[in-house]
Amino acid sequence: MKTTTRSNPHSSVIKKRTLTVIDGAKGGVGKSLIGSFYASALISQGAAVTLIESDQANPDVARRFQHHTQVVLADLSDRDGWISLLGAIESIDTRHIVMPMPAGLNGIGEIQELLGQTLASLAIELMVIFCLSRQNDSISLIDQSLNSGVAAFATKAIALKNGFFGREETFDRWRNSEQRERWKEAGFTEAYFPEMHHQLVDLLESHPQPLHAMLTAGLPVVLRLELDNWLRAAHNSIAILLADEPTDNGVKTNELHEVLA
Repeated sequence: MKTTTRSNPHSSVIKKRTLTVIDGAKGGVGKSLIGSFYASALISQGAAVTLIESDQANPDVARRFQHHTQVVLADLSDRDGWISLLGAIESIDTRHIVMPMPAGLNGIGEIQELLGQTLASLAIELMVIFCLSRQNDSISLIDQSLNSGVAAFATKAIALKNGFFGREETFDRWRNSEQRERWKEAGFTEAYFPEMHHQLVDLLESHPQPLHAMLTAGLPVVLRLELDNWLRAAHNSIAILLADEPTDNGVKTNELHEVLA
């Protein structure tokens, strides 16, 4: 294994770090957009953030952030890739690490114990945002995260009902499910994440950048107002993870780290 890194001259020792995993256990549930929003919200508050891009097929998170903050590229298709990533995480000194999980990753069973041990040894707090659609398989997979996935040892977790799939009241399968009860019994919460207008989605795809940066990107007034309203609603949906976050005084970097097998 080999890790290539450009050093950050503004690095400082961070007493407390968090790893926020954007989970969903399947593709198409919104992990990339929700992870991009969460990282963008932290950056807009002045926090130092490292993004982990683990989607080899469509690295859109890396495209949005590589000129704005640290990005680590990782291959999580096997145990070796996970071990390389965990080794790289040890050297990350930003307070926040954000990692949307890749599509098609069938759980973390074989690496779960080592992942938990590594984060505990490094005193890194694990938080989880689990992206939900209205489908039965999405709901059933949240049990997998609770039993043998990242939610099993998370300190905070939110089940996020993605508004792309419908209004909040249409998530009746989740609302009436045993999985929801088990999620709440574990001390975790739930929220509704608003759908982004399709014109804004198109602009984000054609002009990759952190979401908050789009506010100063010369949008037409109506789209700027629409984006501002959406950002406020999205912030409220995950406010429990964003509340009382101290800011970092370090200078933002455009470093690109790569984990190579």
